[in-house]
Amino acid sequence: MKGNRYRNPLRTPWVGRIVFGSVTLAVIFAAFVYLRNRQVKQGDQIHEAEKLIVQIDKEIEMWELRIAGQLDRNELQKRLKWVDSDLEDIRASRILVLAPGEEVPALPRVAVR
Repeated sequence: MKGNRYRNPLRTPWVGRIVFGSVTLAVIFAAFVYLRNRQVKQGDQIHEAEKLIVQIDKEIEMWELRIAGQLDRNELQKRLKWVDSDLEDIRASRILVLAPGEEVPALPRVAVR
């Protein structure tokens, strides 16, 4: 009689199948975790980009308000008085308005096809 014989020994093909199944499940779970982490990281990058866009929009709006304030005639007059500028107002009678078809004699002629 031979000693230490198992009644139901685990044979090599079954061990291979179990190892293959375990490795396959581990790879599937690792791929799932990897893809999920990548998706979260991309979402964070998109969120940061959106925050930056909002910040830039606010900055653009601030600059537009400053420019509008600078272009406002009353605001410009106040600033000129504040810095004691020697600039004077331009009267409407001193403004030359040219129609597109008119020719100014002081300017050189330009060839037109």
